Amino acid sequence: MAVKVESTTANVTPLPVNLIALLFVALGAGALALLASNISSVLNLPVGEDTGATLLRFLKDYGLIVPIILVALGLALIQIGRRILNREYTAATWAQQLMLWMLIAAGIIGVQAIGNGLSGDPEQSSSNLWLALGMLIGIGALGWGYTWLGSNMHVFVGDETLPQRSSRVAWNLLIPTLIVLVLVAARPLEKTFIASLTDERFASGEEPNFVGLDNYARLLGIRFDTISCQRGDDGACLTDENGIVFPRPRDVLDESYLDLRYREVSAIRIGESQLLFSARDRDFMDSIGNTLLFSVASVTLELILGLFIAMVINSKFPGRGLMRAAMLVPWAIPTVISARLWENMLRDNQSGVINHFFTNVIPIFSSSQAWLANSDLQIPALIAVDVWKTTPFMALILLAGLQVIPSDIYEAADVDGASKVRQFLSVTLPMLRPTIAVALVFRTLDAVRVFDLFNVLLSRQKLSMATYNYETLVQSQQLGYASTIGVVIFVIILLFAVTYVRILGVNAE
Repeated sequence: MAVKVESTTANVTPLPVNLIALLFVALGAGALALLASNISSVLNLPVGEDTGATLLRFLKDYGLIVPIILVALGLALIQIGRRILNREYTAATWAQQLMLWMLIAAGIIGVQAIGNGLSGDPEQSSSNLWLALGMLIGIGALGWGYTWLGSNMHVFVGDETLPQRSSRVAWNLLIPTLIVLVLVAARPLEKTFIASLTDERFASGEEPNFVGLDNYARLLGIRFDTISCQRGDDGACLTDENGIVFPRPRDVLDESYLDLRYREVSAIRIGESQLLFSARDRDFMDSIGNTLLFSVASVTLELILGLFIAMVINSKFPGRGLMRAAMLVPWAIPTVISARLWENMLRDNQSGVINHFFTNVIPIFSSSQAWLANSDLQIPALIAVDVWKTTPFMALILLAGLQVIPSDIYEAADVDGASKVRQFLSVTLPMLRPTIAVALVFRTLDAVRVFDLFNVLLSRQKLSMATYNYETLVQSQQLGYASTIGVVIFVIILLFAVTYVRILGVNAE
């Protein structure tokens, strides 16, 4: 299906078409000129200012998103103006849509400028009034162009296919959402990234210095080295009660190991040698390990248990409604409160319910376990708490996916003689795959940025990435370095989300 309009004046371009094309070219060139003017003003280096300080000043004033938007908008407007001059019908429809949004934006800016011009500093008020006057002139020009296009589309040639029209309508509906995303998500992330390029201190009046990617090099700096064992006079490896003796890394590795303050994270023995993994920020690497172990184990268990619960609740039995309501109770309890409850239950003596259960009711252990003090049991304890709390959430999402699977498919499978296991593997799981992807993304987002459980139950004994970020910001007051951690956490979460979508085969359809 296509909408096709032929021009009645094939060889003559009406003057309004030229004016509208000129208006779009002028707006596009104006956006690019505004950006160039701001860049040139920033690049006028004050006496004694280095390039890094200049770049930091530009990023703080304009950021990264605004320049990108200005460049994209300027080029797009110039392109639309050129296509309007060629009297392309699709360009005219896009131009009319853009004029409507520009009218709304100009009206908002004009009203704000008038309000600011009626109060405040006289010089500032004068500039605001001039801005308001410019907005009024712009509103008049845009209003005329919008009205003229609405009643003179017949002067343009070409056609607009149904997919093109649907795309234009979709973008028209998405513009408010994109604006909100830029304001509430992209801009704060941008400010965090800019802060990560500095040595800014938290709650400090000192002017920060531009350090470039030094924070990232420090945070993500890792190295692998192979160290041979210490040998005696006979050439054999020395041993002690712990096995083969290896020298200290700082005694045998190059000077950069000490200069950059690398510290050992883990080591793997390979014959008479040792593969050493070191990092400049060992605490962050440990927090990554803690977080990934917690996230993978808890999300996997929650998916398995949640799917089992969802399939049980999805079947028909008396009291199903009450069961659905009851299963949500753990999820409804705030995380901090549930953490405190479990802290009492996990006490390392008989007053703790868990120890009493596993030593008396089901005697798995001969003595009470220090769940929150024993380093080997801390992460499993946190995983158990998280699984208890958030499995109902996973079950709720999966239940919604199960209920949209048509029952006719299962009836046909029964007729074909497929067993329940075969129906689960060939029908339920494939049709539930998009829902599983959504559930995994939501739960992984929460698990990777876990803060409450680690902070309440373990304090500083073991750190997650989020609690390490908190410690760096509040305790060490390193705002720039903490911003770097925040950006890395965002990238890790993004990688998880993309991986889920790719592996589970979720596409636009």
